[in-house]
Amino acid sequence: MKGTERLGQWIADNPIIIMAAALLLTVASLHYAQQIEMQGMSTESMVGKDSPLYQLFDHLYVEKFATESIAVLIEADDVTKPDILRSMDKLSQKMRMAPDVLAVTSIADIVANTEKSESGIRAIPTQERIDEILAYPSNLPAVNAMMPDKKHTMLSIDLPVSLKEAQLKEIYAETSGQVTMAEFPPDVIVTVTGEPALMQSITEEMATSNGPILALAGLLMIVALLISFNHVKWSLLPIPIVFLGVTWTFGAMGFLQIPFTMVSMSAFPVLIGIGIDYAIQFHNRIHEEFLKSGSPRQAVVETVGNVSKPVMIALVITAMGFVSLLTSSVPMTRDFGLLCLVGLFLCYLSALFVGVTILYVVERRNPSGSAGQKEGATVNAPKDTTIGDVIEKVSDICIQRWHLVLAAALFLSLAGIYADTLVQVDTDFKNYVPQDLPPLIDFRHMSDIFGGTDTLDLIVQADDITNPDTFRWMDDFSSYLKESRDQIYGYECIASTVKQSNGGVIPEDTTEIRKLIEELPFAMQVRQLDGHDTALIKLNVGKALTNLGAEGTDRLIKEIDKDIVWHPPPPGVSVRETGDAVVMTTVIGALTQGRTEMTLLGLVLIFIVLLLIYRDIIKALLPVLPMLVVIGWMGGVMYLTDMKYTPLTACLGALILGVGSEYAILMMERFYEELAKIGQPLEALKISSKRIGSALIASGLTTVFGFAALISSPFLITNNFGTVTVLAIVFALLTTFTVFVVLMYRMEIRRAVVENAKYELKKALKLMARGG
Repeated sequence: MKGTERLGQWIADNPIIIMAAALLLTVASLHYAQQIEMQGMSTESMVGKDSPLYQLFDHLYVEKFATESIAVLIEADDVTKPDILRSMDKLSQKMRMAPDVLAVTSIADIVANTEKSESGIRAIPTQERIDEILAYPSNLPAVNAMMPDKKHTMLSIDLPVSLKEAQLKEIYAETSGQVTMAEFPPDVIVTVTGEPALMQSITEEMATSNGPILALAGLLMIVALLISFNHVKWSLLPIPIVFLGVTWTFGAMGFLQIPFTMVSMSAFPVLIGIGIDYAIQFHNRIHEEFLKSGSPRQAVVETVGNVSKPVMIALVITAMGFVSLLTSSVPMTRDFGLLCLVGLFLCYLSALFVGVTILYVVERRNPSGSAGQKEGATVNAPKDTTIGDVIEKVSDICIQRWHLVLAAALFLSLAGIYADTLVQVDTDFKNYVPQDLPPLIDFRHMSDIFGGTDTLDLIVQADDITNPDTFRWMDDFSSYLKESRDQIYGYECIASTVKQSNGGVIPEDTTEIRKLIEELPFAMQVRQLDGHDTALIKLNVGKALTNLGAEGTDRLIKEIDKDIVWHPPPPGVSVRETGDAVVMTTVIGALTQGRTEMTLLGLVLIFIVLLLIYRDIIKALLPVLPMLVVIGWMGGVMYLTDMKYTPLTACLGALILGVGSEYAILMMERFYEELAKIGQPLEALKISSKRIGSALIASGLTTVFGFAALISSPFLITNNFGTVTVLAIVFALLTTFTVFVVLMYRMEIRRAVVENAKYELKKALKLMARGG
């Protein structure tokens, strides 16, 4: 007796143990699911922490200079009016006392602090005095940064970048409350915005949208099963079975500390789409065995004995596609791959143990055969389905016109592979989120007023940054970049700030420079200088990531690197580019070259694993070849529909390998099972198409409907992923019943010809040996 058959006997003998274990695992999963961390599109989720780029970004830029700011945008006919400044100053003073706030800057603070230094009383003076203070040369750099014109100004609340989501949420709520308490005049428009506010809104939208998407996926799959899987009893059972596996996956996500991001949230529809196939395959076969045999126990043994191995092989091959994602340099892509790997295994366990056990218990109480039918007696033969008949006819037509089928598939695939190289990449997370999200609208309104908030950052290091030669180089180089690069609208650095505060001249003495630095507002000092050995040059590129695009930003970064070479700093001074925009260019490379490498690695892994399992070169090649066709087709579709690659659609190759090879393997396993019984390839193919075709269509249609739910997502990144995945599954099913059956049949015919030739050759050699 095979090991899988013994497993089937154990399942039939221990239904109570299995259901109790499933219940305990579900309770544990619900507990650990509470520990899942919500994470937006942070830099940590896009670039690996062990990379040199991140080390520079984290240890020099983030630790020394980086902050994130809640921006309070204030709009009025004249924002410098005393009553507006008093409300602004009241808000500023209250927010300074809030926990975790590093600094608060505003034109009201500049006016009040200057008044205190000159009169000894901190207060908002008359309009004439306000205009005089704001025009001071020493105040101009900060005033210009916070007030582009008389109608708009911004109060900035600086926060550490290390704050957790819950802390940011509290500060955001506190800011909104204090805005109300500040009692701005009725004609003043006050908006709380900034990236922390935007990210807070995005994470909330992610949490609220995920539930409806999963519910819609479940509803659509009910429709799909009622359409394509209605020939079995309890045809909707695969849905709760797969959702049980998904529940276990949520628990594993919390246990393994996999963060919930815009990418990982899409793993769950993937798991539903692929995992339900496992439940359908077990359900379809056990229904067939119930009809063939009057013994529920024997039906379980036959089902587990014949289906658990092929489905496990399909699972392993699907896993190989997702294993390739673990090599990505983008952390959120690795998390997506890991979550899919864990989830697929748990969905398989749910289908094998819980699904089969429930069907066994139900059948034992209410047999499919006639009442009083003795166990072991043949009850019914499996009925052919309309879907199975259609698939059989399609396969037969493709086999008859196999030259045309293979030629068309190859041509379209090669054209698609070429078109795929022309598909662009989008790494601006603001393009991924709902475009009508109020905080995003507010953020873009602020960007329109202040010219955008994208920056390129230069870290300058030396033994003594305050050396006059170093200061002159920093000022000259910053000015050169602004004048020579149209994309750079302005800059901020300690050398230029000191120069402006000193009447447009950089002092010749280090002591004088340090004295001027100490007179600057503390918030400005820490933004531009860390001690006397590290400084930051912040280049304002407006909306570069949006206007230039990812590739244009990458070119700008490389041009600035060349400028540093052509205009070198003084000896002993190092200059390196960093910041969010620089980090994002690395993601571009990972999503372009990286996705091709991941797909190729997935293909190689699948081939190697199939070769180890089957020890047959034909069986190892068969599931891989049609997937190359589908990958090519999808590249063409993305190009023709003007879609862009994102961290999620970059996983498309692995998903195609996983889903498509699963259909092919299940079809191939049934074909060789029937071939072993009949011995005729064409007849075996017809029977396989009839018997498993309807189950594969049910699986595919249910998967398509499940992924179709993603198209309803308000997140464009998820919406696009749902669209391309639906098309990929349709193409995978299409190739399974056309290209794959042709390859399988032709290779098997070729094998038979070769083996027959070998036999005839051996026979001839034996006759010659005897004759000699």
